[in-house]
Amino acid sequence: MLNNTDCVVMIWSNDAAGKVKSLFVICIIASIFHLIFQLNLIAYSSVRQRSMQWLYAYLITDFMLLIRFFVLYAYRWSSLCVPHLLRTIICYYEAMFDSYLNLLQSYILLALNICRYFQVARNYNVYLAKKHLIILGHILIYILPLMYYVIALLVRELILERPQNDACDFIFMSITNQIIFLLFSYFIPVIAAFIFLLLSLKHVRNTDGIQTQHIIDARLKYHRQLIIQSIVFYALWLLFWSPYLLLFPFYYRHSMAGTITQALSYVSLGLDPIVIAALDVRFLRAWRSTYNRIMQHIRPTRVQPIRAEIIPTY
Repeated sequence: MLNNTDCVVMIWSNDAAGKVKSLFVICIIASIFHLIFQLNLIAYSSVRQRSMQWLYAYLITDFMLLIRFFVLYAYRWSSLCVPHLLRTIICYYEAMFDSYLNLLQSYILLALNICRYFQVARNYNVYLAKKHLIILGHILIYILPLMYYVIALLVRELILERPQNDACDFIFMSITNQIIFLLFSYFIPVIAAFIFLLLSLKHVRNTDGIQTQHIIDARLKYHRQLIIQSIVFYALWLLFWSPYLLLFPFYYRHSMAGTITQALSYVSLGLDPIVIAALDVRFLRAWRSTYNRIMQHIRPTRVQPIRAEIIPTY
């Protein structure tokens, strides 16, 4: 029997290794996009705005998901002899951290839409006028899901599954707990976010009391842009993240269904910086400026030769 001082080399099974290798390629590509995004964030002060803090929080969770993948990938492929206590800690980290971050993302998107609604409907900068509420919102979003996992483990509504040579995962002990988790992790934040989005669109579309046609046209233009931006972002989020969130309480993460939905979620990690850049003209300008600088180094401007005119001397 193993005790806390025993160590065991942790490796993937052949089946698990094949699935993880395909995810590794996706995560490498996603990391490149995030790195380019971070370089633009450092280089251009125009994109470092207080009003974009929820988008930054969302991208930080993306980055932490990538870090989680590479840490566990290195852990499984390093052939290190790991003590029992450290193996247990890593196993809980592996089972909980990605679902915890996915839960954060659902409520970060809800907070983003709530702030957008108050900015549009009340016409004031909620990030300056309600600083304490914004800070409280951040704290609640990050702490409450973590408390849920701790309590669920203490009362044994969640059980840690530790298959040999494969990923650790949580098992829900009752269908009721599965439904409650799905309700609070997916349906409530998604439905609430769409409600606030529709309220924002309704307010933007309302032109009562506006006499100037120029203002009406500007508001309608903003309305169309807001619709396109919101549809693109939420369509991609629902397409790539929803399957994983919906299946998480019911399927093992390295089952066939779990692997496919995980692959979709990691594809979303690579698309997020691109989508966010496309949704905000400041990011779009920064990306274009970066692209132009890169192209200048790759293809330097050629100096056109000047034709010399020979004047006859006879």
